[in-house]
Amino acid sequence: MTNDSKELSKMDKFLEKGKEHHRAEFIAAVIVNIILYYIANNLLNWHISFIAPTFADVLWIVNYFLLAAIIVNLIFIFYHPNWLRNLLQAVVDVLFIITAYTFFMVFPFLVGEGLAVALKILIALMIVVSVISLIVHIVRFVLGLIYRD
Repeated sequence: MTNDSKELSKMDKFLEKGKEHHRAEFIAAVIVNIILYYIANNLLNWHISFIAPTFADVLWIVNYFLLAAIIVNLIFIFYHPNWLRNLLQAVVDVLFIITAYTFFMVFPFLVGEGLAVALKILIALMIVVSVISLIVHIVRFVLGLIYRD
């Protein structure tokens, strides 16, 4: 095996890395996101003690994120080659980062100071992890374009 073919083999493994996806996973994701969409759009009506009225200020991006996740998973039920999965996951990553940043800035929760700090740290960590995920999806998408016919 030549060095070039070894490198291509490593690249193939990187591009194909991940478990095999099944339709049931995508269907479950659609159902969960529909339930989350319903909950998010009714939280203020339920008058939950720790949800601030400013939740209305983040609802728009929550809706965009959840609707995008629903649409992406509906697409994946029928068609999910690696290049498309990486591209659409990158889009969802961007929307999640914007959503998490909006939550961080608005912070629509009525909790004690200690819990508020802990939640903000958790949100910041989620943003960092999502940025890493975004980079991985973009790199996989671009490398997939370069190393595929």
